[in-house]
Amino acid sequence: MPDVAATCLLCGEPEELSIHDIWTDGNFQLSTCCPDLLEQISAEIDADPAWGRALLRHLGAEELTGHILRRISDGQGNGPVLDFKLRLIPASFSVARAFIARHHRHCGPPHAWRFGAAVMNGSALMGVVSVGNPVAPAFNGRGIVEVNRLCIRGDLAPMLRWNCCSKLYAHAAAEAERRGFSRIITYTRADESGASLRASGWTSEGSAGGRGWHSSRRARSNRNAWIVKQRWSRTLSPRPVAGPACHPHVGQRMVGSSKAERTIMALRPSANSSEREIKKRR
Repeated sequence: MPDVAATCLLCGEPEELSIHDIWTDGNFQLSTCCPDLLEQISAEIDADPAWGRALLRHLGAEELTGHILRRISDGQGNGPVLDFKLRLIPASFSVARAFIARHHRHCGPPHAWRFGAAVMNGSALMGVVSVGNPVAPAFNGRGIVEVNRLCIRGDLAPMLRWNCCSKLYAHAAAEAERRGFSRIITYTRADESGASLRASGWTSEGSAGGRGWHSSRRARSNRNAWIVKQRWSRTLSPRPVAGPACHPHVGQRMVGSSKAERTIMALRPSANSSEREIKKRR
């Protein structure tokens, strides 16, 4: 026998419930046979988010978006939003700089980096991390890198940001270890808790002062410099690289790396040419 559509108990028409649209920011719209059914479903999702997640999965939210639904989150007065499983993706330096310039609360974009990454919640770019050389000269050339910027956008529902920071901090440490660094550091303001750093295995090293890096020899921006900061670190265990050491970033300097050394090496006769000169003289 052909399937017979269930009758809506609220309007008497064939019951209809489907996903009408899903937006990048996690907001979604359901399509129902009547406004009363929509109101009832919305109230039940608010009362039981786990049931709401099961319903949205049943209606095909994951198939429509191509992302795994983590939970239904409170939209802070704007209705529930879809919170998807976080994903790490590569990010170019230009993309990271533009994102930081737009969303960072108190720092401008970095001028250079070694590597970085971005975190996505569904189709929404939630944050980026930028890892570069340590700002303090005392840490340079010692196998240490620094998370110079970590930026999470604040214009979306707060629950969508859950675990974004710790995921980026953990990735920065793992990638630094993979590249052969022995330690990674970063700084937070005194009014920041550092909960994401603790969650990803970092250790507080205490107060690091609040002075800026501006000097008469090198002008730098002092914005945000006069706030007391806290230094955090994580000790890494890079795998030994087979063969002779050839990585300047782990504290060893490559011979011939400067212009003067390359010039001297080019003018210096090789061992074979010296032997030929001695045979000519004989």
